[in-house]
Amino acid sequence: MKPTLRDYLTILIALLAIFLCGYGVGFLLGEKKGRDQASFSALTTGNENDTGDWEALTMERLTRLLSLTEEQKSKVEKEVKTTSQKIQASRDQAVEDYYRHLLDLHDHLLPHLKEDQQEKIKKDRKTLQRAIDSRFESSSGR
Repeated sequence: MKPTLRDYLTILIALLAIFLCGYGVGFLLGEKKGRDQASFSALTTGNENDTGDWEALTMERLTRLLSLTEEQKSKVEKEVKTTSQKIQASRDQAVEDYYRHLLDLHDHLLPHLKEDQQEKIKKDRKTLQRAIDSRFESSSGR
């Protein structure tokens, strides 16, 4: 017996239904995974001025995740604050190292450049040095 047009349409509709169900499930699971990753990335990224936000987000997440009691919250909050200070110090040191490496690069490039190129790189280095000085001058007043 040969398949009829109705058989082909039934198969097509069944495949479409399977595809849509798979898409819907994938969307829902992907959305949940995306929310989890977003909350984690909010805890792990940011600039140097958002330590309070990081602490608040971390406490909120831990409280929700672990169902902390009030007594536990105060103890965990102290630990989060201590960790936040360590993270900030580490971040500050990394930024300083980054800029020091950039300045070293400028110094190491000089012997490989022509005189007019050296003048340009020296000018660029001075601009970088001023930017570094202004950044650390303003951040030291935190």
